[in-house]
Amino acid sequence: MLVVGLMSGTSADGIDAVVVRVPAQPSLETLGPVTHYHREYDAAERAAIFALFDPQGATAGAICEMSFRLGEWFAAAAGAAIQAAGHETGAIDLIGSHGQTIYHCPPGAPGTTTPCTLQLGEPAVIAERTGITTVADFRVRDIAAGGHGAPLVSYVDQLLFRDSQMARAILNIGGIANVTVLPPATAAGRVPLAFDTGPGNMVLDWLAQQLSGGALACDLDGRLAAAGDPDAALLAELLEDEYFRRPPPKTTGRECFGAAYAARLLARARARGLSAAATLATATALTVETIARALEAAEEKAGRIREVIAGGGGTRNPVLMRRLATRLGRVRLVTHEAYGISSQAKEALSFAILAAAAVRGEPNSVPSCTGARHATVMGKIVPGRNYTALMRRLFCEDT
Repeated sequence: MLVVGLMSGTSADGIDAVVVRVPAQPSLETLGPVTHYHREYDAAERAAIFALFDPQGATAGAICEMSFRLGEWFAAAAGAAIQAAGHETGAIDLIGSHGQTIYHCPPGAPGTTTPCTLQLGEPAVIAERTGITTVADFRVRDIAAGGHGAPLVSYVDQLLFRDSQMARAILNIGGIANVTVLPPATAAGRVPLAFDTGPGNMVLDWLAQQLSGGALACDLDGRLAAAGDPDAALLAELLEDEYFRRPPPKTTGRECFGAAYAARLLARARARGLSAAATLATATALTVETIARALEAAEEKAGRIREVIAGGGGTRNPVLMRRLATRLGRVRLVTHEAYGISSQAKEALSFAILAAAAVRGEPNSVPSCTGARHATVMGKIVPGRNYTALMRRLFCEDT
């Protein structure tokens, strides 16, 4: 199938869209070429999304309206990606859309009574505007099966990157950092595991905005962090957070490491008299250290990790990547580009592959990674104008 994948991450900086030909058995060798398109949110759009991250202030009307607005933006991004790939819309079989998470409350989260998650970006709007069958709202089925609804890309990581001989970790440094740890395929009894390690770029972005008086949207190229040294005492205090000690499976988000968390970090830094550079250096060290410690703990189940393949916006921060490479020491750290995949496109690509499995009725979750009771077919299917022809081709012509 020729599939569009759509992703808007925790940082909510824009929509990544890919167009890729997904075979029945995807692998690095069998995937078709990947065309990537990025649609950046403007300041007003981003502010409107961020307003919904506060569950006390977000109204039902605002959430409902934004879901439809995001559906329009996702549909437009899909159209732009299709055009960039040189295809007609009618040639596309399927769209897989992650949507925009505005609330995520997995099992075991503080104060949880009913585990739940909410992604916006109405798939009916996407299907209506494009005419293409759309799969979306993937996380809820895993949560219904007792899982955390994340990390979902573990299914794709296993297909593309599991090695027969060595243990690998597939790292995504987005707003939140998450990792899939893949034991060697030949290691009997060892299964993949995955979890969120903690803050990725989200805290860094918030601090850069605050410390620059709004002049910076992020610590561009890690320049602020590069000019300072981490404060060891504050870093040690931050590492005492209960989340970092919690065993996987586990997921987190803005509810734990959003603006309120970053504001507390900034207040503690100022109380210690830290400069802006030292504050960013300490927050960068927190991202690095929590990733490294998580990988070290995972080796008990996965075996010695020989390679970390990194993606996400954090790979564009050379200071973060250098410090992570130094901290990992003996472990080879590369980006997805070493395997022919754009780091920025990886998660959108993942949802194209997840959607292709869903429409075939194939389980596309990894219970050992999400904590679910069993594997499920994740994703809700909204038929487009091509739906009948697509089903006939998938399930009738093959027989």
